[in-house]
Amino acid sequence: MMFVLSNFINAIAVILRIIIDFEIFMIIVSVILSWIMHMNYHPVRQFFDSMAELVVGPIRRWLPFLHIGVVDLSPMVAILLLIFLDSFVVETLFDLARVLR
Repeated sequence: MMFVLSNFINAIAVILRIIIDFEIFMIIVSVILSWIMHMNYHPVRQFFDSMAELVVGPIRRWLPFLHIGVVDLSPMVAILLLIFLDSFVVETLFDLARVLR
């Protein structure tokens, strides 16, 4: 019966990894578009910016000192935080699922 719990935990880890990878992609595309596409109201840019703001927005509010002049380091901190969550939380869930089998 533990294999059911193991499969459930494994599925949660897979979904979390997909969400984290998707968010990292959204942040990277948002940053690139901010460099090359200066039309803030373009629908494509608004989509990527709104998806990136899910993680970057709170970091900008909690750590306002990351905005140095015209350089905003909060996307980099957000990506590092997401990589940490992937390496720690998701890998821990995968390891827990393996142990329960």
